Parts: sequence; structure tokens; C-alpha cells
Amino acid sequence: MRPPVIFLAFANDQDAHLPLLEAERKAIKGHLIPLASQQYFQLFDESTTSREDLIRYLSEFNDRVVLFHYAGHADSDQIILTNGGADAGGVAQALALQDNLKLVFLNGCSTYEQVKALLAQGVDAVIATRVPIGDGSAMEFADVFYKSLTTQHTLEEAFRMAAANYLMEKGENVGIYRGQGLEGQEETEELPWGLYTADEAAETLSWKLPRESAASLIVRGAGFRYQTGTVNQKIIETLANSIAPYSEAVRDLIENARRRDRSPKIRDLRVAVIDSFPTPLGTHLRKLLLSEEISTERLRRIVNVYRVSAELLAYTLLSQVWDALQENPDLRIPEDQLVHLQAFLNLDAAQAQTYDFVQLIRALGDVYETLKIPYFIKEFSDLRTAFYQDESLQKAYQFLEEMRAELRATITADEIESFCVQAEDHLCELFKHLGFSAKYKLVTIKSIEVEKRRFEPPSYRHNMVILDRITAAFGVLDEVLNFDSHTENDSVVLVPTEDTLSPFLNLSPFIVDENALLGQQNSKVFFYRYSNDGNLYYQLTDNLKDILIVGDDRYPQIKRLMDDFRRLILQAG
Repeated sequence: MRPPVIFLAFANDQDAHLPLLEAERKAIKGHLIPLASQQYFQLFDESTTSREDLIRYLSEFNDRVVLFHYAGHADSDQIILTNGGADAGGVAQALALQDNLKLVFLNGCSTYEQVKALLAQGVDAVIATRVPIGDGSAMEFADVFYKSLTTQHTLEEAFRMAAANYLMEKGENVGIYRGQGLEGQEETEELPWGLYTADEAAETLSWKLPRESAASLIVRGAGFRYQTGTVNQKIIETLANSIAPYSEAVRDLIENARRRDRSPKIRDLRVAVIDSFPTPLGTHLRKLLLSEEISTERLRRIVNVYRVSAELLAYTLLSQVWDALQENPDLRIPEDQLVHLQAFLNLDAAQAQTYDFVQLIRALGDVYETLKIPYFIKEFSDLRTAFYQDESLQKAYQFLEEMRAELRATITADEIESFCVQAEDHLCELFKHLGFSAKYKLVTIKSIEVEKRRFEPPSYRHNMVILDRITAAFGVLDEVLNFDSHTENDSVVLVPTEDTLSPFLNLSPFIVDENALLGQQNSKVFFYRYSNDGNLYYQLTDNLKDILIVGDDRYPQIKRLMDDFRRLILQAG
């Protein structure tokens, strides 16, 4: 089932700035997010809407938009977007193509004249203004309206509640107008807003926000089965095709087989695929792809591949936000996004077990867009767009999160194989969009020495471990390599290629290598999980079980880094 969409479009003007427009956006999202998180609908908001954005998103959300809210400057024949005015007639035609649209809310000045065009095009209901409205009044009216709408009030009840709040001291009637009421209305109403519906759509006044969850995607009792000899084959082939543009080893296998007019050998592809990914992810792919046993453990391994992928991406995005805030202390993280970052930093042991890293990724994506931070992982921009546009990708994420919860209970033996088949299909869908993960290399930096000879530029000897190629006979090994630039000691860094360490992104203290901290050989990588009693708790990426405790008396340099990050986030709020 495709979830309905609530589309919030905002546009401010640098020359005629509306100081409370962002507050309106936060207030509306604050009311809607709890319902959206339960998959009752998809919430999409654009803080700097252009004409191109409006058309593009309405096209992408074809027939799914049930509520469209615009806030910004407007007048009788246009809404003012970031790149100029959008003609009311054109906007009405575009909105009318959404067959399931219930309400258009135009929260700008003097938008009443646009109502006729919208109703004539078949829009069921419109909230518009008859006169210029103040910035504060517009924000407060929208706040009360959406608070009421999200607490199971009907459209009419929510409008009356917002109107009553505005008119409490004025004693005027609430303005709800039907189609025939559009003619001859005098513009002297005390209430600036009116709710307008066509005669044939009067039942829309009783409409409520969707409350049918689209979250449950596990098909029970379906009896899905693997065909003989096909366990893992789909995953291997999907991963190979997805990472071929980024992995020379995989690309060579595919091209060599094509020249011989045959398919690549699955066993060769499997090894090349596993070795192409950073070790935390490659380790769990190896556990999954080297076994064909159909069991609860296989299902858990599929979910773990998804889980580690999400965590690695989240920590990468989080690390770059830290760099951006450090470079520009004046940056401020919007409150609705700051909430997600603070929730992550305040996780306890129980919450960490069920935490949804995709929600953190989405919030971080909004931070990047709001603060105009260029992505270190350039491909994330396309992934973020795909997440909003691609229904199959959304379902893959929802299914795998739901299966995480399922694995915390007891799964009956007769459902195991069916669940494994479904989970494998959704994991394949996810990795159609995550092939770029094979492009980047994860490297542990243990120590750095400067080499400088007279009249020659310095070079930097890095004692390091490249965290990939885990199927090699000796696993990952320490190397000593010289580079023209240096990274940072005792760190785990992400680089676009192993041939150079510039540019690099330091992922510590979110990802740490204990062997680097101890000065020991090889690698032992941990992901940050939660904090408690002044200590930080990390989980070994190899088995997602062993715990590393970091505090003032053990690896205090890591503790100081995390404390610094917390302070910076607090200051950026």
C-alpha cells in the first residue's frame, strides 16, 4: 500500500523576510511527525520551495498527496516561491491532478481569490485568507489547526478550533463557506481565514488524517520458498551489479565473463563482492553469503547487513556535521532536526537495542540541506531523493526494521524460510541504491611519523590498516605507507580511495579501533552505542555482542572527543 503524502511547502524572501515562517514549519512538523513515524502517511516538507520543486514533487507524489500546505508571501493571483511568483491558475491545475487531495491550505496574505480556481479544478477543500495576515497570527493559526487535526478532529473541527483561538477575544463567527458562498462576500470579516468547499465535496468537512498504518510489510503464512540452489544467488548478483561501477574486481569478473559469452561464477563474484565493502559491512556479508543454511540465524544475518549499513552511513554523516560546525561556529541546527541528534546522544542501553538509525540519517540529511553542507559522500544526495520518491526503497527499509522487531520475539519454524526469502528480496532492493558503499575505503590510522630531508618537502609515514578484503588468507594487516599529507592518530577514517588519504573524514569517536588505541597489530573495530553514568558503550562490529566501555580512566581521549561533540551540538541548537 502506498502511503498518502502530506506536502508542506515553505518559501521565504530575503528582502521581505518572514521571521516566524521557520517557527510555523517546526510547529506543523512537530504535530505531524509522531503520526508519520507510525507510517500513517509520509510527511514531506520543503523549506525553500521553487516553482521547479513544486512541479517536480507533485509529479513524483502522483495521486498520493492528501494535504498541501503553503506558507509564505502571496496575493490574490500568485504564491511567491523562492525564484518568483507562481501563477494561481497554474498551481490550481497542478494540485488538481492529485486525485486524492482533500485540502489545500494557503497560509499567505489575501489568497481568497485563488479559491475559485482551486474549487473549479476539483479540489475538495481550501483554507485561504481574505486579507493580509500577520506573521505571528499565521504561525499560531496553523499551529492550533494542525494540533487539532492530529488529535483525531475532523477538518471542520480543526478549523473551528484554530478560528476560536484567534477570535476568542473578538466574539466573531467562524467563516466556513460553501461553493455558493464565494460570490458577494465582503472583505470585512474579523477572521482572516475561511474554509471553503464545493457543494459536491461537503463531506470533506468530516475528513480526518489517515490512521491506517502502512508499517506492517511482513507477509505471514505465504509459504515463500527458495528454488533449489538459489540461496544467496539473488543477493550476490544484485550486489555485484550495484557495485560494479565502483569495484574494479567485480567489474573485471563481469566483463571477462561477458567476453566469453557466459555468466560470472557465483563463487568468484561472492568473494569479490565481500572484499569490496568496508570491513564492518563485509564481515556481515561474509557471514550471510558463506552459508546456505535456512534458519533464524540466516534471517538475523540479513537484518544485520541492513543494520550495519545504516549505522555506517549515519556515523559518516554525523562526523561531517561535526566538521562543519567546528569550521563555522555560527551554524545553527534547526530545532526539529536537533531533537533527533539529542535523542541519539541520550540513548540508554534499552533504547539502543531498538534504535532506528534511518530516522537519524533522514534528520541529518535535513541538516545538510538546511545548512548547505556539501556531502563528503556525494552519492547521498541521490539516495536521499530516492528515499522520498521510490516506494520500493521505503518498503525495504520498513520491512527490515519490522523484521528487527520480529527477531526479538520467537519466530515459528514454519515461517522461517518464507521470512528469509522476503528479507532477502528487500535487502536486494536496498542495495540497488547502496552500491556506492564499495567506492569508499575505511582505514584505521594508528600512528603517523614525519619524514623530512633537507631541501625536500615532508612526507608522512602512516602505520595503518585498510579495512577491506576480509576473505584474504591473513585477513586485514598492518601496513606502513607514505603520503604527502597526514590524517589523524588513533582514528578510523573514510577515504574515497586507498591510493590517497586526501580528502579524509575522521569517524572517531563514533567508530573506534581498540587495537589502534592499544598500539597492537591488526584491527578491532567498535561502533558507538549509548552512554551511561559518564561512560560510553561500544559494540564490536564483528559479532555485534562484545562491549567496550570508554571512560575517564580508559581511553580518555575518546571520551574527550565525545564530550566535545556533545558540547558543540548543544551550542548549535
